[in-house]
Amino acid sequence: MNARGTPLTLLLPLLLAPVACSLLAESELTGKPLGNTGGGAATGTGTGMGGTGNEGGGGAPPCSGLCTASEACCENACVDPATSVEHCGGCGQACAAGERCCGDAGCAACCETADCAADHQCIGNACVLQCSGQTEACGDVCAILDSNPQHCGACFKDCLAGHACMDGVCQSGWASMSTTNAPAPRQRAAAAWAGTKLFVWGGQNAQGALGDGALYDPKTDTWTAITGTDAPEPRVDAVAVWTGERVLVWGGGPANGSTALNTGKLYDPATDTWGPVAIAPIGRRAPVAFFTGSRVLIWAGSSGGSPIAGGALYDPAMNKWSSMSTASAPNARTNTGWVWSGTEMLLFGGRPLGSGASSEGFGYDPVMNKWRSLSTQNAPAARYDAFTVWMNGTMLVYGGRDVAGAAFDDAAIYDPMSDVWSSTTANTKRSAPMGRTGVTGYAGPHAVLAGGLDTAQKIATDGASYDVSNAQWSVIPTWPSMADHENGVAVWTGEEIILWSGLDNVTLISAGERYRP
Repeated sequence: MNARGTPLTLLLPLLLAPVACSLLAESELTGKPLGNTGGGAATGTGTGMGGTGNEGGGGAPPCSGLCTASEACCENACVDPATSVEHCGGCGQACAAGERCCGDAGCAACCETADCAADHQCIGNACVLQCSGQTEACGDVCAILDSNPQHCGACFKDCLAGHACMDGVCQSGWASMSTTNAPAPRQRAAAAWAGTKLFVWGGQNAQGALGDGALYDPKTDTWTAITGTDAPEPRVDAVAVWTGERVLVWGGGPANGSTALNTGKLYDPATDTWGPVAIAPIGRRAPVAFFTGSRVLIWAGSSGGSPIAGGALYDPAMNKWSSMSTASAPNARTNTGWVWSGTEMLLFGGRPLGSGASSEGFGYDPVMNKWRSLSTQNAPAARYDAFTVWMNGTMLVYGGRDVAGAAFDDAAIYDPMSDVWSSTTANTKRSAPMGRTGVTGYAGPHAVLAGGLDTAQKIATDGASYDVSNAQWSVIPTWPSMADHENGVAVWTGEEIILWSGLDNVTLISAGERYRP
């Protein structure tokens, strides 16, 4: 018993209880950061050095005794404010994504050169491109202009996928196209060069007309699908025209029959969306179509199985159609060669009302809405299915067929400024019927053409190049697949010829190829 007479057996549990509680608390806290252990609530959060933290009602502050003199206690943990991207210079001062914490400099792109990409040095806490030797700064890379295919001969001159750079020159020739993620093989599709990518939409396969499409990037040799939401109804023989911002898909018709549609849509590749187009005055299949710089010009084509005359102009900014003048205009005709000079549509030859052959030429000025006839003096003989290309301020007319269907091998040049024709050197006999590729382009000083029908009236799988400087022709070799690409895509991009899909004999193929002059 104690001095007051209380039995010791009753006091022992009371004396031992605090000890037991203390041991339990310490065992539970083992390995955990120290927090507020006082009897009252915490009243503040410290951010200074040396481990000052939450201060409560008499307990030890968090991080107490754990942080070094250079560290701060942030969120109950010791951090170095000179290196922590979450607490750079002080608690809660987080760096932006990709930045580093560089001591007194605070958040920055780099603290040392090791933080930077190759060919960069950390100067003033910024990664600065430092090129040396034979390399030159092209954007954010050091490039050897003699051999870099993305910067060949000059910064950002891209040879495109499949073409090497040698001595600062992109090598000419054919390159095969990837089929990964490409749309299903088809014929009679609408296609256009949309600034930086090939646009392909619609056409048909064995099941009928198609309502899908894709974009092809020749820089990366990749395909990307086009949305089908709000797209035009499936159709064949429609036209696709790049307006500088959007692609107009218009006209064409069902796979079976000859009905011509007067509807279309505008596709925006930047947003992958389709927009409305006003209904046009007359529907047409496979008309001449191109962008003048402010309006899309639509001329000729067919409807109900017969050629139709005239045309219309579509203003994509106003979503409005206007008619072309009929005064002095050509009558309805097919298989006509044409070019856009930048101010005038020039036409030559063709089959008036769908038969025979013509030696007539016409010019149309969309600003003045006015037609004129081209000089007939020294003009080529009557023909249709001729290759035509705008080159160096003139129109080259080459080959084609006469009334009897025999192919020409001659060529002539028309100068619209002087309204004068002049003959030039001939090449092998060749014609360019619709759907037989027959694509042309100009990449100074060479005018190029590929496909068409050869001397035996068979589908050609090679081409020719005309050098404007010396009026000499050279051969473009056979393309890699050697497929016909009949009724397939045939587009000039300004740098390359692109051929894709179509029929090879009677089989739809997925092959594609590009030719760089």
